Amino acid sequence: MAPRKRSSRGISFIFCCFRSSDHPEITYRLRNDSSFALQTMEPSLPMPPVEELDAMFTELVDELDLTDKHREAMFALPAEKKWQIYCSKKKDQEENKGATSWPEFYIDQLNSMAARKSLIALEKEDEEERNKTIESLKTALRTKPMRFVTRFIDLDGLTCILNFLKSMDYETAESRIHTSLIGCIKALMNNSLGRAHVLAHLESINVIAQSLSTENIKTKVAVLEIMGAVCLVPGGHKKVLEAMLHYQKYASERTRFQTLINDLDKSTGRYRDEVSLKTAIMSFINAVLSQGAGVESLDFRLHLRYEFLMLGIQPVIDKLRQHENSTLDRHLDFFEMLRNEDELEFAKRFELVHIDTKSATQMFELTRKRLTHSEAYPHFMSILHHCLQMPYKRSGNTVQYWLLLDRIVQQIVIQSDKGQDPDATPLENFNIKNVVRMLVNENEVKQWKEQAEKMRKAHRAAAEAGEEGAGV
Repeated sequence: MAPRKRSSRGISFIFCCFRSSDHPEITYRLRNDSSFALQTMEPSLPMPPVEELDAMFTELVDELDLTDKHREAMFALPAEKKWQIYCSKKKDQEENKGATSWPEFYIDQLNSMAARKSLIALEKEDEEERNKTIESLKTALRTKPMRFVTRFIDLDGLTCILNFLKSMDYETAESRIHTSLIGCIKALMNNSLGRAHVLAHLESINVIAQSLSTENIKTKVAVLEIMGAVCLVPGGHKKVLEAMLHYQKYASERTRFQTLINDLDKSTGRYRDEVSLKTAIMSFINAVLSQGAGVESLDFRLHLRYEFLMLGIQPVIDKLRQHENSTLDRHLDFFEMLRNEDELEFAKRFELVHIDTKSATQMFELTRKRLTHSEAYPHFMSILHHCLQMPYKRSGNTVQYWLLLDRIVQQIVIQSDKGQDPDATPLENFNIKNVVRMLVNENEVKQWKEQAEKMRKAHRAAAEAGEEGAGV
């Protein structure tokens, strides 16, 4: 069956993290109708000639990293409005000409704070000052001209933030400082240059994912917003899956996504915080399931969703309906809508309406019927025979053998024709096509076909004999 491309229906409400047109430092704001609301101020200088004004205004707009649509809207403004915006911007820049207007200041502060890892020895005022500095950096990354962001990147400011995140003690990890640091990364990713830099960094997404270990709900929500938004960026989806595999090892999870399902299930005791966190988790899960290779590959969506179903997400979703929160319900509805669509499409392969994936008997029978008169049937029987011979002791490495078999079958299903795995594969350098090419030769294929033909004749003969016996 040809892959069916996922509809984008419902995706629009998943994430809105990357809005490069959101620049609070500008004295206008973009409305949905692309018009502008200005906080008007009378310029103290006379307006220059139109050509000179356009050149000055172009330089200003270039610094804002706007989308093409919003750039057009900016340039369509009357000359008087352009002059007001330009003067307002220059006034802001004049007022912010202190030391904090330079990236070097913030990088020095980050390095100093990271060196002093613990909050225990700090006075309350010192902790507040730390958080104020980081909040100021977050605002600067969001509102300063592009040259500020460029300079911050050139000075390896992102690595300074990541090093701080990696070096935090427990008290810092549970404080507002942690939330503000994640906010800095989020602000950096709100423009195209910063976003590209974060995605290109070798360990940024992994370090961001590590922050899911905190109990601070605001920090968790900010991390999930970033991770979910990265799923929407070309090449970002696999980075997120790799980061979640990294987090599994970092947090000593039994399986990937375990912490998220636990957080989705447990109660925090505060309605607003609880709904905020659970909405962010469901939004992230929907992004993971619907983006990346899942846009076009039904098998990949089923592969990832089964991982969540094995962790027990469906009964948790049923329980979350009790919150009766419209925003949360939309994300729950989206999950169930996609699940129902995919399961219906999958069942059509077997000319059924539904397949009970919790029933080992039904899945076995469907597989057996599919292979009975095929050349693969002898190997299916061999697999079953050797599965019976697999060790079943409760102790030792028994589960590891089954895990290996599970991983190999997963790779057979989801690897592309080029041997690429759209997931973060736990089996490195395991290319199915290369393995098959190495193991199989033409003589073996010929023998398999002959064996399969003999088995088909034997089945046919047995069936005919059964029909004759029924007639007698």
